[in-house]
Amino acid sequence: MSVASIRRFGIRRFGIRRFAFAALAVLGACRAQSGSELVTGKSVSASAGTNGGANGMTGTFQGPGSEGAGGAESCAKSVLEGTLEATNILFVIDRSGSMNCNPPPLQSSSACELNPTPKDPAKPTRWQIVAAALKKAVAQMPATTLVGISYFNSDGNCGVSQTPSVPLGPLSAAQLNVLGASIDGVVPKGATPIVGAVTLGYKHLHEELKLPGNTFLVLLTDGAETCAKNLEEKLVIETVPLALSVGVRTFVIGAPGSDPARAFLSRIAWAGGTPIDPQCKHGSNPATEGDCHFDMTDPSLDFATELNAALEKISGTALSCELDLPSAGGEEIDYEKVNVTFATSMGNHLDFFQDTKACANANGWQYNADKSKIILCGVTCDLVKTDPTGTLTLEFGCATQVAL
Repeated sequence: MSVASIRRFGIRRFGIRRFAFAALAVLGACRAQSGSELVTGKSVSASAGTNGGANGMTGTFQGPGSEGAGGAESCAKSVLEGTLEATNILFVIDRSGSMNCNPPPLQSSSACELNPTPKDPAKPTRWQIVAAALKKAVAQMPATTLVGISYFNSDGNCGVSQTPSVPLGPLSAAQLNVLGASIDGVVPKGATPIVGAVTLGYKHLHEELKLPGNTFLVLLTDGAETCAKNLEEKLVIETVPLALSVGVRTFVIGAPGSDPARAFLSRIAWAGGTPIDPQCKHGSNPATEGDCHFDMTDPSLDFATELNAALEKISGTALSCELDLPSAGGEEIDYEKVNVTFATSMGNHLDFFQDTKACANANGWQYNADKSKIILCGVTCDLVKTDPTGTLTLEFGCATQVAL
């Protein structure tokens, strides 16, 4: 029998977690079926069964020829297991005076700058829309996600704080109540210190918390930097890339009023590893052009609708099926001999095939660009996320099963 390695780990809800491995045993279970045998083997629908549903999405995964451990012959393997860590999200939210205005088209950004009060007090302000969308987005995240909020400014002027207004914590009922109360208690006023708020957000996440897992900072602003314009370039070319290098990615939402800062915000999203399109504009000139971030400055768009959609997309990305690829017990990984399987809570064993199409169109797994992670795509990801007690397994040493 040939020797290879298996990594086994569990997924808890939507959380994406890093591994703390401990060697457990030497077991066996290497596949002997050919690709054609697997294609004609038992199939399990992703939409079948109580826990097999994928939010209405359908897809078929090739299963083993029997209900046993993959229906495969054995070969010796070392087994390492671990626990996944939660996803961490710090919202860094603009509460400057312009958030008191109604969004366009009711009140233009230029009119708001002249008089940052609502044109129609009976209609929602920018802040009220942001508050409702934030509470909705957070409430829909799994309880294992760590969420916190920082506001800028912190003093009615240009002040910023390294300590979040709501420290990061799992989304228990108590944490949701604290987040909601904090959001409801905000009174917009003062300036827009984007550079200081983002910089201290990174410092808190990396230096103070040193959180394991996937960590994100979500910047939402309705204006341009007004307190440290001379430090914008340093933020973009030094601070944001440095945060990315230590595992903190940055999403950016440009609310109505951020038109003059499109280039700046777009460059932050690009440098932060979250461009909404790989072909997006991320140059510094002109200052009003850039589309790597979520830009909501078009007055013909409904701000509330666009913001809810953006937060939903951010949540879906931050809480995606992205998994660190561990080393194979000190051995060099043969990337042509990696397989992914899933044991559902209902007792079904599914083989997830490698699918190298663009993830938005794929139903299987694939490597990221540098092969440091495995990403589950499409129905495969949805199936795993909707079955929190199922077990996802990486197997090393047998020829990769590839989608036809």
